[in-house]
Amino acid sequence: MICLKHNLTNVVSICIASSTLPSTSSADSGKDFPLVELEFDNNNNPTQVTCQAVTSALRDSGFLIIKTSLLSLQLQQRALSAASSFLDSSCEQVITHPQDPKRYAMLEGVDSVPNNNSISSRSRQDLQDWYTALQKTKSILLQCISVGLGMKDINYFVKLHDEDNDALRLIKYQPGNATTGNRCKEHSDYGTLTLLLNDGVGGLEAYVDDQWKAVPYVEGGIVVNIGSILSVWTRQELKATLHRVAGPASTGSTTPQDTLLKAVAVPRISLAYFADPNKDVSTVLEDTSGSDGKESGDSSNEMSIEEYIRYRSGGQGDSRSGVAFTSSEESRLGK
Repeated sequence: MICLKHNLTNVVSICIASSTLPSTSSADSGKDFPLVELEFDNNNNPTQVTCQAVTSALRDSGFLIIKTSLLSLQLQQRALSAASSFLDSSCEQVITHPQDPKRYAMLEGVDSVPNNNSISSRSRQDLQDWYTALQKTKSILLQCISVGLGMKDINYFVKLHDEDNDALRLIKYQPGNATTGNRCKEHSDYGTLTLLLNDGVGGLEAYVDDQWKAVPYVEGGIVVNIGSILSVWTRQELKATLHRVAGPASTGSTTPQDTLLKAVAVPRISLAYFADPNKDVSTVLEDTSGSDGKESGDSSNEMSIEEYIRYRSGGQGDSRSGVAFTSSEESRLGK
């Protein structure tokens, strides 16, 4: 296990105007889930404005929507089609979830996409292209966070992720009816970053300001949220926000009922990319800002990233479908 040092400083927030979201989204959606187009300087690094916008959103709601040429609409459509075909196949990697009404497959690494008759060579290539583009985007977002937090090394967090310890979960939610509750239960993610692509079918909600709010769908956009490891590293300055896929019978939803009824009547495809730090990195990082000498994280519960993922998910590989609440999350939901 290694313990790394960093320096966190206060950051000036940048407000993202709600007009950056499509006109179909409410002003509240624009405030809570801002749309950020990733822009780069002459050195091909994300601009200061981009870095501040990304970090500000992760501080405020823990969610944002990004657009980037790396994850083009055409590539998104290819990935969604390939995922749908794969999830409809008889491949042994495709699993029926024991609790939620969905089928899923967990890919861990670009080369984990199966190379057999269960998937066409075109679909395999499309999923590998998508996975590779996500890894590149992950590094850019980690650079944004380093800069947005005032750190001197733009690649500080990138270095903690250079083993590409990540996973891509392909998910197909099955249709339901008016009595269907959550299609995916309430949870927070437990890694560093999550990048989510979905087919536009509604239901994704985040728990913001003590309300379950709909995360808007933006064509060509990718939903980004952070996991509990990054939140712990920043002493909860960046939020690991609870989220779910709601159905018509979900409790406390602010999504219009007709939207949920339309959504539950059809299958829903999503591709969730989970970025975790290198396996031997510690969940506790030493804060060297000189202000109070404290560590970032709970040193009494220090463990490696590999140990932490097992603790939060109850296993490795396919068994990572389980999600554990932290005690603070249970309290926020009144559980």
